[in-house]
Amino acid sequence: MAPIDRKGIWPPYEAFYIEAMVFCTTTALQAEARVSQHLELGATFAPESPDWNSSAYAIVDGIQVIAQQAAALSRYFWPSRSHEPHKSRAIHLRQGLAVSDDSPLQNRDLRNHLEHFDERLDEVATTGLVGVVLPTYVGPRLEDPQVPATLFRAYYTDTGEFEVLGHRFAMQPIADEITLLDARLRECARNGMRLPSSRGA
Repeated sequence: MAPIDRKGIWPPYEAFYIEAMVFCTTTALQAEARVSQHLELGATFAPESPDWNSSAYAIVDGIQVIAQQAAALSRYFWPSRSHEPHKSRAIHLRQGLAVSDDSPLQNRDLRNHLEHFDERLDEVATTGLVGVVLPTYVGPRLEDPQVPATLFRAYYTDTGEFEVLGHRFAMQPIADEITLLDARLRECARNGMRLPSSRGA
């Protein structure tokens, strides 16, 4: 049988992409709910108490899950490889789900940082660390120039930023975009697992 020469995604196959992306959005939204719960609980804990430390780890774990799922979603819309069939698939999905090029999911810095996290970690481990070293931190941004700090993972409650090895990312726009995308994907699921542009095809 000769290979199929097709641009974009054949409408019956859209279901596979919808299902795959719903996994990403669902996982991210579940993590966001856990983060919110632990942030609320944390207000009742004394700083550095065992309960607060446990919540701090749950918070940064959840934020990292959201970031990782955002990076996974990003690859569906802006693939690493720009040749066919990936390019046409990405255009098809962006148009079908109304995802614009200024979407927070398009953030290549976040995506590259997470995809090459092992290499970033090597760089930190081989160059040496100075000042206070914190593996996990949740709280307001640390702005004391007298005491430099190296943060492995941190979530700043005053700015909503996630920091990983010195790189900071605003998480609320990403979370909002995932919520919006999840709603669009679930609408597709209710309408025969088809993108709006393919319904009736």
